[in-house]
Amino acid sequence: MKKGWILITLAAGLLLWGCTAEPTLETVADEWVQSVMAQPRQIQVDLPEGALAPVLDSDSEQVYLSDDYEIIVETLSAGDVNATVEHLSGYSRDNLTLMQTQQGDVDRYEFVWASTGEDGERLGRAVILDDGNYHYCMSVLRDADTTKTSQIVWSQVFDSFCLA
Repeated sequence: MKKGWILITLAAGLLLWGCTAEPTLETVADEWVQSVMAQPRQIQVDLPEGALAPVLDSDSEQVYLSDDYEIIVETLSAGDVNATVEHLSGYSRDNLTLMQTQQGDVDRYEFVWASTGEDGERLGRAVILDDGNYHYCMSVLRDADTTKTSQIVWSQVFDSFCLA
């Protein structure tokens, strides 16, 4: 009888031995794939007549100065619009009123502010074009003194600000 149980146990063991699952092997790649950011687009703007050549000119920023105003055109990494607003104006978005519209395939933000400095009160106006990769910005600061009557029609300058 012992031989019978041993033979049954061996037969069952042989049958079950073929039922084991194959081990699953996984591989993990050692390479990191970095996303490639799109190249910045070109900015187009009709600067006021008589605007001098930029006093600062780099790949991402141009500064134009005049007796009455200064214009800064710059390209920043996109992401936080609030941080860009604060960079341009010195004020947080909560302290300003932003007008958001759509311009083609980009979001357009416009806002104004006033500030006081060593040279007196100044008025600022800015526009931000956000394409998801970059913030294309133009800001203008000018004296609030109304005795200097500038012949510049600023709405035309801001309306001309676009991406090529």
